[in-house]
Amino acid sequence: MSFRAYTLGLAALVCAVPAAAQQRGTIEFGAFGSAASFDNALSLKTGYGGGGRVGMFLDPRWALEFEDAEMRGTRPNGLRDVNVGILSGRLVAVPIKSGALSILVGAGGGVSTETNFMHSYGLDALVGAKFALRENVALRVDGVYDWLANQNWKTYKSVRVGLSVYRRPSRETRTVTVMAQAAPAPAPMMMQHDDSVSAAETRRLRDRDDALRALRDSLRNTPVRTQTVNMVAPTRATMATMEASIHFAFNKSLLTDSAKIILDEKVVEFRANPPLTIAILGYTDVKGTDAYNMALGERRAQAAKTYIVSKGIAESRIIIESRGERHQLPNSAGAQGEAPNRRAIFRLLIAPDVIAKP
Repeated sequence: MSFRAYTLGLAALVCAVPAAAQQRGTIEFGAFGSAASFDNALSLKTGYGGGGRVGMFLDPRWALEFEDAEMRGTRPNGLRDVNVGILSGRLVAVPIKSGALSILVGAGGGVSTETNFMHSYGLDALVGAKFALRENVALRVDGVYDWLANQNWKTYKSVRVGLSVYRRPSRETRTVTVMAQAAPAPAPMMMQHDDSVSAAETRRLRDRDDALRALRDSLRNTPVRTQTVNMVAPTRATMATMEASIHFAFNKSLLTDSAKIILDEKVVEFRANPPLTIAILGYTDVKGTDAYNMALGERRAQAAKTYIVSKGIAESRIIIESRGERHQLPNSAGAQGEAPNRRAIFRLLIAPDVIAKP
């Protein structure tokens, strides 16, 4: 295997971070062993060696990748073996993804060299599969078929087996606590959030910000006399109760019995603290597409809100938002490790100036 392949593999292992989800911007580093069979008219018979690849996902279903394969090729009629190098670039699609298994198809072009001079160029097609061994490591097997344009479209076939590791793009997340103040002319409230995935998502986030502004204004304009009736200042126990998370089964948004018990405890605190409001954030694990997980996260947040409202809490006191597969918990690889990511978390939006003092 060439020095370049070892270098690519080492660099990938050093900088890899969890990236089982094939989201836009994820980088794939791979190293593989290869075997090839050539058309006899090319004065080559078989070849064995290895190589490396680097690729980037343009979105969860499409990736652009480049490969360097180096082989020792045997020749017919007792001729000496030669070194064969193959440089390829191609566009790869993931038409099927089921659990840890992904099916790959791709097409592109490349050039090949024999010993130290340019030998041929042409087109290639790829069919392959990869199986996730860990959240950031996958076993990959590919079959590649090449047509040589300057050799009357003669062909050779190769099989490549190796490992791929992934480096996921970093994201910066900022959390802003919304506060209602009794003083006049409050500063404009600014909300920051992750990049939206679509125009519809942008509109939804804008509507959410408008709802938070309306909530802030309603708390500020309500007379203090009305706000302080039968209220209890939130304690640390109240804060812990309101921030307790709930969890969901795989690919489900139905509330479990344990989740309902946690929500019932929140309802008690809602009733004791009328100015207290919350934002419910729905999350998923990394299985499925980004768009599907955003929708599933919203269904989970909505399920929690619907239950709380059914207990007599005003709908205006609850804001929901989906985060989908974003912000995975640390050390959450594998079937058991991913379970805590299927959650809904609760962030308090409290107006301390209008909560009664103990």
